[in-house]
Formats: sequence, structure tokens, C-alpha cells
Amino acid sequence: MCPHCHSTDHLIKRGTYRRPSDRKKIQRFHCKKCNKGHSSQTHSYDYRQRKRHINQMVFRLYSKGNSERAIAQIIGVNKKTIARRVTPFANCARKHLEKMRAETADITEIVFDEMESFEHTKLKPLTIPLAVEKHTRKILAYDVGEIAAKGPLARLSIKKYGKIKCQRRKVLDSLFRQLHHVAHPRCNFSSDESPHYPGTLRRYFKDAQHQQFKGRSASIVGQGEMKKGGFDPLFSLNQTAAMIRDNIKRLTRRTWCTTKRIDRLSDYLAIYAFYHNQII
Repeated sequence: MCPHCHSTDHLIKRGTYRRPSDRKKIQRFHCKKCNKGHSSQTHSYDYRQRKRHINQMVFRLYSKGNSERAIAQIIGVNKKTIARRVTPFANCARKHLEKMRAETADITEIVFDEMESFEHTKLKPLTIPLAVEKHTRKILAYDVGEIAAKGPLARLSIKKYGKIKCQRRKVLDSLFRQLHHVAHPRCNFSSDESPHYPGTLRRYFKDAQHQQFKGRSASIVGQGEMKKGGFDPLFSLNQTAAMIRDNIKRLTRRTWCTTKRIDRLSDYLAIYAFYHNQII
């Protein structure tokens, strides 16, 4: 497809060229409708990247608990080179996740809940609703949204940043929309006893079963996501959430790497979700 006029019926081949970074032969095209040219590389996720040989290593280091600065020091490149790869990698990962959801259907057991983080400061908390398949622990859907601060931080948050609009309902709607074509109409959903879940779930899955379990104290190990002793009915999700916290540096407990932009946190979640589903 022509990137300028989006035509598909007026393209003709017009020579090739050797890509300087790896000497690979790239096909050129010419659009007779808009009279502009492009190549097969134009639509690639690594368009205009010069150091393509580091992409696989960077992708793995992104998903194994390394910060952007640490990755740059390990590979020996400028940190801007690493930062520029987040968005292209995330867009590629989202396409794979959408393809996975399109090829998966009639899942009968799903566990979902919310993780919490913050943007720049604890006065600006974030909610991360997450849904996983119970038996395989594959990440099916996620989203990120703002919520209001709670407890002693609420008054300080309003004083410094004003009233923050809660996006919990919006991101929960987004989560269940992503699950709509994946889950069986009579799927068995499991979650904790949050009052926000039953109403939203019924709007998308009227015939589904919803089991809610009382929340329990977190253990010291497991990034605070794993629960103390005994059988945990939400183990699949809590195990996955603990792995996310351990493998995404900005979500790790007691770290100085914090999220400065919500969209960048969403990019990292997409990258890790694709990696997680491949290795699980």
C-alpha cells in the first residue's frame, strides 16, 4: 500500500537498492496515482534504523528487568538509540497480541484483577487491569488509566495536582472489549471482591459466571503480588503480575525507575506481554 495516498492498485516496481546497514537488497515502488515513491522497508517496524543487529538483544533486555540506561551501557550504544526503539517494538508487539486474540476463541476460564503503579509520584497513581488465561497464564488483555490517590495522600494530591479524573471504568471497559471475541459466552471469570467488577462484566458477558474471592495479605517475596500461605484461587494472575513487576523495571517495588508517561508504560506492557506469551 502506498504510504502517501493509500492506494493498492497503482503500484509498480522501480528498481532496488542496497541498505547500508546490512547490505540487504530492498525493492523500490512507484505509485502512478500520486507520483511518489517508497520501498518495502517503509512499512517495517525498523524503518530508518541503522543498528538493526541489536534489535533482538534490546527486545530481550527490555523484558528482563533492565532500564533503558542499563541496556545502553550493556550493548555500548547511546541511550537515545534504545529509547527510540520502544514505540516501534510496542506497535509490533500489539499486532502480534491482536493476532493471538483473533486466533484464540472460546476460552472458558479467565482470571482478572488490577495492579497499581504511579506516574512520576505516588500522588498520581495508576491502575493496570490485567486478564490472563487461568491454566496457561497467557496475558490476554491489559490497559492503563489514572485513578485518584487514596488515604493520607489524597489531600496532598488534590492540593498539588488538582482533582484527578478516575479512569477505572474506562480501562475496565477497554479490558472486556478486548476479551469479547476471546472468551466463551459462558466463560468463568475469577477476581477479588472489588465492587467495580460485577456491573462492568455483566455489560459485556451477560451469561458468564463470576466468582469473587476475598483479598489476602501479600507475602514478602513475589513483589508483593503473591499471597501468604495456603491455596490461592487467583494464583495464575498473581504469579503473572509478580513476573510483570520483576521484569519491567519501572514497575519493580522499591526502584528509582518511574513512569513519566502513561503511553510509554503501555508500550512496555505490550512488549512484555508478547515476550511473556512466547516463553510461558
